[in-house]
Amino acid sequence: MVGGLEFERTRPEVEPFNFLPRVTVPVVLLGSKYDSFYPVESSQRPFFERLGTPTARKRWQVYEGDHSIARPDLIPETADWFDRYLGPVRR
Repeated sequence: MVGGLEFERTRPEVEPFNFLPRVTVPVVLLGSKYDSFYPVESSQRPFFERLGTPTARKRWQVYEGDHSIARPDLIPETADWFDRYLGPVRR
């Protein structure tokens, strides 16, 4: 949630940009439209597009707001994702 590529340069062997294609597990990226730490076009989009996860198993949702997501949006989106890939909670 609320993630993306950071603007700090690191050594190539630990640069996240180089490892994103190796990520193949299901991923949901929940971002914010006015996030100044992870801007949509320069941080969130490259992060999402660089993921090695197959398109059908990754989702990127951008909400209105800054560097946080309102709980009424966050909780159902996250719970639905967990139910889909981990199975629904048994009672």
